[in-house]
Amino acid sequence: MKLLKYTIALSAISGVANAQGLFDVNPNEIESESSPLRYNVGVALGYDDNVNPTSGLAEESSTYAKVYLGANLVTRGPRTSWDVNAVISQTRYFDVDNNEDTTNARISFNLNHRINDRMRFVSRNFFNYGIDLGNFYGSLTSRQFDEYTYLSTDNAIGYRWTDRLATYTGVTYSTLNYDGSFNDVDSLGFYNSFRYSVSQNTVLTATYRYSNSSYDTGSDRSRQTAAVGFETKVSDTATVTGEFGAQFGSSNTPYGQLTYINKITDQLRMRAFARYSLEDTDTTFNAGRYDDKQTLRVGGAIDYTLSPTVVLTFGGNYSTSDYSDGSNGLADGGYDLLNLYAGASYRVNDAVSVRSSVNFTNSDNSGGVTGRDYDRMRYELGLNYSF
Repeated sequence: MKLLKYTIALSAISGVANAQGLFDVNPNEIESESSPLRYNVGVALGYDDNVNPTSGLAEESSTYAKVYLGANLVTRGPRTSWDVNAVISQTRYFDVDNNEDTTNARISFNLNHRINDRMRFVSRNFFNYGIDLGNFYGSLTSRQFDEYTYLSTDNAIGYRWTDRLATYTGVTYSTLNYDGSFNDVDSLGFYNSFRYSVSQNTVLTATYRYSNSSYDTGSDRSRQTAAVGFETKVSDTATVTGEFGAQFGSSNTPYGQLTYINKITDQLRMRAFARYSLEDTDTTFNAGRYDDKQTLRVGGAIDYTLSPTVVLTFGGNYSTSDYSDGSNGLADGGYDLLNLYAGASYRVNDAVSVRSSVNFTNSDNSGGVTGRDYDRMRYELGLNYSF
């Protein structure tokens, strides 16, 4: 795992994802055309060989049953574009004493509205409640024992000063709140970004951000970020964005993010990201808290339509976090987390499909970071109905 850690770090040190901070929070990110409101309802049976890996209790495995309801809508217009994606699920574990029933809900809502020829309003919002958030969403990547609520919102006004120069000025807010825990954190920030159009396909950016995080333990931490970057359409289907600079706060560190999105054909779509930055969440262990958490994240996914009835999905992500400046005797430490998955969907008809997936997670901790050493395998087979 350590070899993987440094191999990935050398090949993808430039780092990130999207505005919420992790990969694929908005599943409609690359959709350029409108799609009508569609619902998905499904049932699934599965097996989890390590239901509560971070609970500190003995390892437990269990079969489970899950029901879910989802909705998706994409509207793209000359003046206003918006989309919403939502899912709620209920899972029953049959073979464990704790977490026999878990509820998970996730909603993303995004809006881009042109107020006039020079001004526009952009809003990106994400909400989650539950335990099984997964490794592509929200602020955490490790299976938690307590259910938690995560909310992130980013709202900005864009103004075009000339044909080439524009600015975006925005406010961000996020909150992470656990049920029955003291790891809660609220973060408020603002930013200003200059955008200069070099060509029809390429934009250069320069951004300043300030944020302040308030912890349930009664302490605050502020951070400033200064970065330059680019957004370029490298082909009719592929877009690359990058941002590189420095962060100033409890420690001064490099900062970088890089994303690649390509709808190669109607059959093949791929996404990839990398990010290196300071992070404010998931910093409390054993009644102590770390003031400094530096994290590298990389990941990617491929969707391939093998035939009109079969779609294959492959992906994975890797993160390595280093913790320092701990309180209450916490020693410096860190942990690595690797998540790999594969899935297949078979369309029986226009409304009914059969879905299967395999998900592998490996976590490895060191130093004062405890409770993160585990392996986990999940298998799932389900039936989906769309209307």
